[in-house]
Amino acid sequence: MAIVEMTKLKLCALSSQKNEILDALSKTRSVEVIDTEEVADTFLPSETVPDELIKKSGEVKDCIEFVFKTLSAVKGEAFYDKSRDIKGLSDTPVIGFDEFFSIKEKEAELNAYVERTLGYEKKIAEEVSSRQKIKALYEQYVPYKEAEGVFSDYKDTAKTRVRLGQIKKDGIKLLSALSETDIPVAVTEYSGSDPVTVVVISLKENDDVVAPVLSSNGFTKCPFTESVSAAEELKRLDKEYADSIAEEKRLLKAVYDEADKIKDLYVLADYYKFGLEKFKDSEKFRYTSKTFVLEGYLPKEKEEEVKSALNKVTEAVVVEYSVPTDDDTPPTLCKNNKLVSQAEFVTDMYSTPDYREYDPNGFVFFFYMMFMGVIMADVGYGALMIILGLVLAKRTKPGKSPKLWNVIAISGAFTILWGALFNSYFGFALPYKAILPSPIPDGGDTSGMKLILLLCLLMGVIHIAAGYLVKAINFFRKGDIFGGICEGISWVVFFIGFVFAAFVFILNYLVPGFVDSMKPGVRNFFESMTVPGLITAAVGLVFAAVFAGRHEKGFGKFTKAFGSVYGLINLMSDILSYARLFGLMLSGMMIAQTFNVNLAAPIMANGGFGIVAGILIMIAGHAFNLAMGVLGAYIHDSRLQYIEFFGKFYTGEGRPFVPLGSKYDYIYVSPEK
Repeated sequence: MAIVEMTKLKLCALSSQKNEILDALSKTRSVEVIDTEEVADTFLPSETVPDELIKKSGEVKDCIEFVFKTLSAVKGEAFYDKSRDIKGLSDTPVIGFDEFFSIKEKEAELNAYVERTLGYEKKIAEEVSSRQKIKALYEQYVPYKEAEGVFSDYKDTAKTRVRLGQIKKDGIKLLSALSETDIPVAVTEYSGSDPVTVVVISLKENDDVVAPVLSSNGFTKCPFTESVSAAEELKRLDKEYADSIAEEKRLLKAVYDEADKIKDLYVLADYYKFGLEKFKDSEKFRYTSKTFVLEGYLPKEKEEEVKSALNKVTEAVVVEYSVPTDDDTPPTLCKNNKLVSQAEFVTDMYSTPDYREYDPNGFVFFFYMMFMGVIMADVGYGALMIILGLVLAKRTKPGKSPKLWNVIAISGAFTILWGALFNSYFGFALPYKAILPSPIPDGGDTSGMKLILLLCLLMGVIHIAAGYLVKAINFFRKGDIFGGICEGISWVVFFIGFVFAAFVFILNYLVPGFVDSMKPGVRNFFESMTVPGLITAAVGLVFAAVFAGRHEKGFGKFTKAFGSVYGLINLMSDILSYARLFGLMLSGMMIAQTFNVNLAAPIMANGGFGIVAGILIMIAGHAFNLAMGVLGAYIHDSRLQYIEFFGKFYTGEGRPFVPLGSKYDYIYVSPEK
């Protein structure tokens, strides 16, 4: 477990071969490009990313999104073939570099396809918009579908006013009432509940009476005056609407028929993305009239591979490797075995390690998985965590990290271990004596609960001491041996002494009689270590306090020493934080027992359907308990790593190593293919 040693690269080559050189570097997956330091007689580039490339990249992505939407929209259509296998649709395509770079040969054909498909999208949008307009117009014609004749028939004569429109029902009564007076008004109702479609005919000389009645009752005049009837227009609109739907389906089918090009679109999209990356990286170079200078970082072990890849492209290249200086900030690349590397996910969620510090992932792996096991502590749950983690890891798309699921699976193995120690199998006990006492109080006996709580606190002591050990290692790596002893080893010594000094006292206080029940040899050992433990703890504390202010002057030495001793209060508080391990473990066991004994068992005792119902209750209950337990364990375990452990030594703020050509949106380019 280590952070990979980095080499600084400086490369000078002909600008005419820049593209081929960057392609070769991307194939090695070993070089991260950085801003090139100023070089005499060189200048920064004046060129920018071509607008055409940005446009093409955006259009390909838009096309991919539209094709996906279309494939989802046509699933219920008659032309949709469920058995059709469209490559790249469900899985991330894995290709080699040759296939990736050869997409250039299909670029013209694919760009024509993109233009055609985006044209379909535009036409479909136009059809949707057209139907919305048709629907709105249709709604305006509907009230007049029963009106006789054509709209142009409803016009004034020399002496009469003819109005076609809609009015409130109450208005019809008022108009009819006028007819019973000396003001004649003819009203013909056609359709509608409220408002009602009507034709109102009155003398022009009575307009000053009729018009206010119409206005006060919300009369709306028909907006149509053409020589056509509403029925004819509705029929025409029905046909236009149906034709629009048919045209949209034709366009959707055209997109569906060519959907097999989706894989090539993926490759082209990421090819353009790589092209944009190269242009942006090129802005970091320095140039002369004919050459360019590139700087970057690569793992030291990749020096020969990178040089060989460059020489295959051209001999007109100068490569210089150097050791990063203290002023440089190399990226961080961790190299661990398959198990420990999964813990990198946990560490990186907090912060990537600094390039110059000790890689903590080995410690994180052990303690994180151990604490997850302690919290879950059930063989059945552990088995399900392994299965769930492995299945989800298997389903992770190529190029994406399955580390979260692997962490759950590995934690499941530790969960099985602790579950076996507690004899817990989905909350049930098998017929063997548990190695560890149950944390659930048995009547008035809380001794088991107190012992497990002490065990969790002891784990906290070990975890915090490990943090100080890593702190010492970081000092040693910098050559500061004395600093490592003062600020790291002295606290490790203190915790070792503290455990032996307090062991017998705490056990006698919390669990009377437990020490006496130990085997004589074990009891005598711990009792004989009490005084040596006190001395060891005192020596460690005094050493840490005395030299805490070694870099200070005068009164500062005293304040630093006092602060170091006073910090014991915070350390005790940190240790108590590990009581959460016990609390989460206890709550999970209590919930499992509740579902088994208090809920399922009484129902199953009735027999028949009760057995089925009881089993279903247990399945649902344990599924809930497992989900909540894993979530709680994930959160609180992470907190213990980040605050209690990392707080003792961790610098972080590192920059992850991102080599040229390693970032893709749709595909995964494998160096092995």
